[in-house]
Amino acid sequence: MNDQSFNVTLIVLSLLLAVWGTLFLLTGRNYSFLRGRGITRGDTERLKRAPAIYFRAVGASTALTGLAVADTFFLAGFRSGLSSAVAVILQVLQALLYLGVIVAGFWLLRIADRYKLFRWNKP
Repeated sequence: MNDQSFNVTLIVLSLLLAVWGTLFLLTGRNYSFLRGRGITRGDTERLKRAPAIYFRAVGASTALTGLAVADTFFLAGFRSGLSSAVAVILQVLQALLYLGVIVAGFWLLRIADRYKLFRWNKP
């Protein structure tokens, strides 16, 4: 597999991750067939009592991560074929996406703390 096809594969997988995160973000539901169980019984109980905003926060962080990784692999794989203006726009977009990943991560931690969804909280 050459480098360009490897990058295309990783871009497609990253975009699928972004679509999966968008599903959680828009619906705010836990889909048991996708990732509905925790590692332990207590984790599963916490997921059952988690509010919709928790799954929206999970979806936001997952979707932003997928988009940021897709942008990173696109820049890495096709940089030589891009004009300098397009490369600069993609780099600014990449920085904004990674900033969004950090903000969504803190939002997720805040929601998990508010609703006592961490592992060290009793179910």
